[in-house]
Amino acid sequence: MKFFNSKEIVATRKAALIETIQAGKARGFCPRLAAVVCSADPAAASYVSVKRKHTEEVGAGFEAVDLSSVGSLAEIRNRISLLCERPDIHGVILVMSSNPEFDETALTNLIPASKDVDGLSAANLGALVQSGPHQKFIAPATPRACIVLAESQTALKGKHAVVIGRGRTVGKPLANMLINAGATVTVCHSGTRDLAQISRSADVVFVATGRSRGFGREYFRDGQVIIDAGIGFIDGKLSGDVDTQPLEPLDVRVTPVPGGVGPLTSVLILENLQQLVETATQRNEASPRL
Repeated sequence: MKFFNSKEIVATRKAALIETIQAGKARGFCPRLAAVVCSADPAAASYVSVKRKHTEEVGAGFEAVDLSSVGSLAEIRNRISLLCERPDIHGVILVMSSNPEFDETALTNLIPASKDVDGLSAANLGALVQSGPHQKFIAPATPRACIVLAESQTALKGKHAVVIGRGRTVGKPLANMLINAGATVTVCHSGTRDLAQISRSADVVFVATGRSRGFGREYFRDGQVIIDAGIGFIDGKLSGDVDTQPLEPLDVRVTPVPGGVGPLTSVLILENLQQLVETATQRNEASPRL
């Protein structure tokens, strides 16, 4: 088994992004990201802090809008809509809890495609499904990170790709992106029969279920590229979906957690932000924020 991380890819793309943002500032424009926080969970605060750090490191602006104490769904919807109308805000992300009273999908769809930096609104996901060679849209960052990492190891065209996980944020959009890349795609989930056998049949396996270390040696074979997009915790430590220790005798290449999909996702979100501000600038909709 061999790990391959995203360190070099992240460094290269981050340096290019910093240069692009600095050039934009010289023209009077600075990307600004807003995080709408709808959770009092300490993990949400930690996430926002990290997001602020990454955003400011590339020279972009960051603003946190704390709605965690707002109990009215109508008020939250109104505040999100008003935020999205601001010309100095170029991208909006939602930081949610698992509160069943809040429909995360519905709130996400309040964000117009022109400011949907996560690429998870119905408009952007619909554009992904319908995408043609000249259609522009914001690609979801985590699935895109999975694609970039896989392509750093092998060409996807003509390969059999198995996606384990069918979630809205990773599995579903990733499957469509793989189809667009020319792969033959099989999507699996908890109810899939003979899951291990199907996984072993793949050239490239993408795992995104949230089952920490839930996928061991029986799911893999020699010669595979394995992209672990899972995030969980075991004994307080960040863990992926793949149990890598039993894979050591195998000839496989695996992304580590942490150090694989996560850091690249952060950079790609900021690339999406820059893409949005450039589009807004071309339409004369962006407001300088220096």
